[in-house]
Amino acid sequence: MNESSVENDEEYSQVDAEITNLEQKGSVFQIKGLGCNSLQYGTGFFVEENIVVTNAHVVAGVNSPRIIHNGDEYDLDFISLDPNSDLAILRTENFSSKPLQLGEAEEGEFGTILAFVKDGNKVITEVKIREKILAVGKDIFGQPGESREALSLEARIESGFSGAPVLNEDSAVVGVVFSRSRGGGSTAYAVQSSEVKKILKKEPDLGSSTSCIP
Repeated sequence: MNESSVENDEEYSQVDAEITNLEQKGSVFQIKGLGCNSLQYGTGFFVEENIVVTNAHVVAGVNSPRIIHNGDEYDLDFISLDPNSDLAILRTENFSSKPLQLGEAEEGEFGTILAFVKDGNKVITEVKIREKILAVGKDIFGQPGESREALSLEARIESGFSGAPVLNEDSAVVGVVFSRSRGGGSTAYAVQSSEVKKILKKEPDLGSSTSCIP
Protein backbone atom coordinates (compact mmCIF):
# COMPACT_ATOMS: atom_id res chain seq x y z
CA MET A 1 0.00 0.00 0.00
CA ASN A 2 1.45 3.39 -0.95
CA GLU A 3 1.63 6.45 1.32
CA SER A 4 -1.34 8.19 -0.31
CA SER A 5 -3.54 5.14 0.30
CA VAL A 6 -2.54 5.09 3.96
CA GLU A 7 -3.30 8.80 4.28
CA ASN A 8 -6.71 8.35 2.62
CA ASP A 9 -7.58 5.43 4.91
CA GLU A 10 -6.63 7.49 7.96
CA GLU A 11 -8.65 10.44 6.67
CA TYR A 12 -11.78 8.34 6.11
CA SER A 13 -11.37 6.70 9.53
CA GLN A 14 -11.20 10.13 11.14
CA VAL A 15 -14.32 11.29 9.28
CA ASP A 16 -16.23 8.14 10.29
CA ALA A 17 -15.22 8.71 13.91
CA GLU A 18 -16.42 12.32 13.80
CA ILE A 19 -19.74 11.34 12.21
CA THR A 20 -20.27 8.50 14.68
CA ASN A 21 -19.60 10.96 17.49
CA LEU A 22 -22.47 13.15 16.23
CA GLU A 23 -24.81 10.18 16.47
CA GLN A 24 -23.58 9.07 19.89
CA LYS A 25 -24.05 12.56 21.33
CA GLY A 26 -27.53 12.81 19.81
CA SER A 27 -26.92 15.61 17.32
CA VAL A 28 -28.41 13.38 14.59
CA PHE A 29 -31.15 10.82 15.27
CA GLN A 30 -34.14 8.92 13.99
CA ILE A 31 -37.63 10.45 13.95
CA LYS A 32 -40.74 8.27 14.00
CA GLY A 33 -44.47 8.71 14.36
CA LEU A 34 -47.84 7.28 13.40
CA GLY A 35 -49.52 9.41 10.80
CA CYS A 36 -52.39 8.84 8.39
CA ASN A 37 -52.67 5.19 9.48
CA SER A 38 -49.06 4.31 8.71
CA LEU A 39 -45.68 4.52 10.40
CA GLN A 40 -43.61 7.44 9.13
CA TYR A 41 -39.90 7.62 9.82
CA GLY A 42 -36.81 9.48 8.76
CA THR A 43 -33.80 11.31 10.14
CA GLY A 44 -33.48 14.63 11.95
CA PHE A 45 -30.82 16.80 13.53
CA PHE A 46 -30.41 19.70 15.93
CA VAL A 47 -29.81 23.04 14.26
CA GLU A 48 -30.21 25.11 17.44
CA GLU A 49 -30.61 24.20 21.10
CA ASN A 50 -33.83 22.14 21.33
CA ILE A 51 -34.65 22.98 17.67
CA VAL A 52 -34.83 20.11 15.17
CA VAL A 53 -34.86 19.99 11.36
CA THR A 54 -36.24 17.16 9.22
CA ASN A 55 -38.26 16.75 6.02
CA ALA A 56 -41.85 17.93 6.03
CA HIS A 57 -42.98 14.67 4.45
CA VAL A 58 -41.48 12.72 7.38
CA VAL A 59 -43.78 14.34 9.95
CA ALA A 60 -46.78 15.69 7.99
CA GLY A 61 -49.96 14.23 9.47
CA VAL A 62 -48.13 12.81 12.51
CA ASN A 63 -49.83 13.72 15.78
CA SER A 64 -46.90 12.92 18.06
CA PRO A 65 -43.55 12.76 16.26
CA ARG A 66 -40.71 11.50 18.44
CA ILE A 67 -36.94 11.43 18.52
CA ILE A 68 -35.54 7.91 18.90
CA HIS A 69 -32.08 7.87 20.45
CA ASN A 70 -30.32 5.00 22.21
CA GLY A 71 -33.64 3.24 22.71
CA ASP A 72 -35.30 6.23 24.37
CA GLU A 73 -38.10 8.37 22.92
CA TYR A 74 -38.51 12.14 23.20
CA ASP A 75 -41.59 14.12 22.17
CA LEU A 76 -41.42 16.75 19.45
CA ASP A 77 -43.70 19.76 18.94
CA PHE A 78 -44.22 21.48 15.60
CA ILE A 79 -42.95 25.00 14.98
CA SER A 80 -43.18 25.23 11.19
CA LEU A 81 -43.86 22.96 8.25
CA ASP A 82 -43.18 24.13 4.69
CA PRO A 83 -44.63 21.79 2.04
CA ASN A 84 -42.77 23.60 -0.74
CA SER A 85 -39.20 23.29 0.56
CA ASP A 86 -40.11 19.96 2.25
CA LEU A 87 -38.67 21.17 5.55
CA ALA A 88 -40.11 21.00 9.05
CA ILE A 89 -38.90 22.73 12.20
CA LEU A 90 -39.76 21.14 15.55
CA ARG A 91 -38.91 21.64 19.21
CA THR A 92 -38.17 19.20 22.02
CA GLU A 93 -38.18 20.20 25.67
CA ASN A 94 -36.73 17.06 27.25
CA PHE A 95 -33.72 16.27 25.06
CA SER A 96 -30.95 18.35 23.58
CA SER A 97 -27.50 17.99 22.08
CA LYS A 98 -24.86 20.03 20.31
CA PRO A 99 -26.46 21.66 17.25
CA LEU A 100 -24.90 21.27 13.82
CA GLN A 101 -23.59 24.32 11.99
CA LEU A 102 -24.99 25.27 8.59
CA GLY A 103 -22.49 25.59 5.74
CA GLU A 104 -22.54 26.18 2.00
CA ALA A 105 -22.13 23.41 -0.53
CA GLU A 106 -19.41 23.46 -3.16
CA GLU A 107 -19.96 21.67 -6.45
CA GLY A 108 -17.64 18.69 -6.84
CA GLU A 109 -16.86 18.33 -3.14
CA PHE A 110 -17.28 15.08 -1.23
CA GLY A 111 -19.13 14.71 2.01
CA THR A 112 -21.07 12.32 4.20
CA ILE A 113 -24.70 11.51 4.89
CA LEU A 114 -25.62 10.22 8.35
CA ALA A 115 -29.05 8.59 8.38
CA PHE A 116 -31.20 6.05 10.22
CA VAL A 117 -33.17 3.37 8.39
CA LYS A 118 -36.49 1.83 9.49
CA ASP A 119 -35.04 -0.58 12.07
CA GLY A 120 -33.11 2.29 13.67
CA ASN A 121 -29.69 1.26 12.42
CA LYS A 122 -27.25 4.03 11.61
CA VAL A 123 -25.98 4.31 8.03
CA ILE A 124 -23.01 6.45 6.99
CA THR A 125 -22.81 7.07 3.24
CA GLU A 126 -20.23 8.94 1.18
CA VAL A 127 -21.72 11.56 -1.14
CA LYS A 128 -20.48 13.75 -3.97
CA ILE A 129 -22.19 17.06 -4.66
CA ARG A 130 -22.68 17.11 -8.41
CA GLU A 131 -24.24 20.53 -8.77
CA LYS A 132 -26.44 23.18 -7.27
CA ILE A 133 -29.85 23.28 -8.91
CA LEU A 134 -33.13 25.16 -8.73
CA ALA A 135 -35.79 22.51 -8.18
CA VAL A 136 -39.23 23.29 -9.59
CA GLY A 137 -42.28 21.10 -9.21
CA LYS A 138 -45.15 20.16 -6.94
CA ASP A 139 -45.02 20.41 -3.16
CA ILE A 140 -45.33 17.37 -0.86
CA PHE A 141 -49.14 17.46 -1.16
CA GLY A 142 -49.09 17.45 -4.95
CA GLN A 143 -49.95 21.12 -5.30
CA PRO A 144 -48.07 23.54 -7.60
CA GLY A 145 -44.95 24.68 -5.79
CA GLU A 146 -42.37 27.41 -6.01
CA SER A 147 -38.72 26.90 -6.88
CA ARG A 148 -36.30 25.89 -4.13
CA GLU A 149 -32.53 25.78 -3.90
CA ALA A 150 -31.43 22.16 -4.04
CA LEU A 151 -28.45 19.89 -4.64
CA SER A 152 -28.00 17.03 -7.09
CA LEU A 153 -26.02 14.32 -5.30
CA GLU A 154 -24.15 11.20 -6.27
CA ALA A 155 -25.14 8.86 -3.45
CA ARG A 156 -27.11 5.69 -2.87
CA ILE A 157 -29.86 6.29 -0.35
CA GLU A 158 -32.79 4.28 0.98
CA SER A 159 -35.92 4.68 3.08
CA GLY A 160 -35.06 6.52 6.28
CA PHE A 161 -32.61 8.93 4.66
CA SER A 162 -35.28 11.64 4.35
CA GLY A 163 -34.29 14.55 6.59
CA ALA A 164 -30.69 13.39 6.92
CA PRO A 165 -27.97 16.04 6.93
CA VAL A 166 -25.45 16.21 4.10
CA LEU A 167 -22.21 17.03 5.91
CA ASN A 168 -19.09 18.55 4.41
CA GLU A 169 -15.55 17.79 5.59
CA ASP A 170 -16.02 20.23 8.48
CA SER A 171 -19.19 18.38 9.60
CA ALA A 172 -21.31 21.41 8.66
CA VAL A 173 -24.74 20.81 7.12
CA VAL A 174 -24.81 21.84 3.46
CA GLY A 175 -28.07 20.09 2.58
CA VAL A 176 -31.01 18.02 3.81
CA VAL A 177 -31.79 14.84 1.86
CA PHE A 178 -35.36 14.71 0.52
CA SER A 179 -35.51 12.39 -2.49
CA ARG A 180 -33.79 9.97 -4.83
CA SER A 181 -34.13 9.41 -8.55
CA ARG A 182 -36.98 7.18 -9.66
CA GLY A 183 -35.86 3.65 -10.38
CA GLY A 184 -33.05 3.76 -7.85
CA GLY A 185 -29.53 4.41 -9.07
CA SER A 186 -26.98 6.70 -7.49
CA THR A 187 -28.72 10.07 -7.91
CA ALA A 188 -30.27 11.72 -4.87
CA TYR A 189 -31.44 15.22 -4.02
CA ALA A 190 -31.12 17.52 -1.03
CA VAL A 191 -32.51 20.91 -0.07
CA GLN A 192 -29.69 23.41 0.30
CA SER A 193 -28.91 24.76 3.77
CA SER A 194 -29.97 28.21 2.53
CA GLU A 195 -33.58 26.95 2.59
CA VAL A 196 -33.12 25.87 6.22
CA LYS A 197 -31.96 29.38 7.10
CA LYS A 198 -35.03 30.85 5.38
CA ILE A 199 -37.56 28.75 7.29
CA LEU A 200 -35.78 29.39 10.60
CA LYS A 201 -36.26 33.13 10.04
CA LYS A 202 -39.95 32.85 9.10
CA GLU A 203 -42.86 33.22 11.48
CA PRO A 204 -44.10 29.83 12.77
CA ASP A 205 -46.56 28.22 10.34
CA LEU A 206 -48.44 25.05 11.27
CA GLY A 207 -51.12 25.36 8.61
CA SER A 208 -50.46 22.01 6.93
CA SER A 209 -48.78 20.02 9.71
CA THR A 210 -51.87 17.84 10.25
CA SER A 211 -52.52 17.20 6.56
CA CYS A 212 -51.92 13.75 5.09
CA ILE A 213 -49.72 13.26 2.05
CA PRO A 214 -51.74 11.77 -0.84
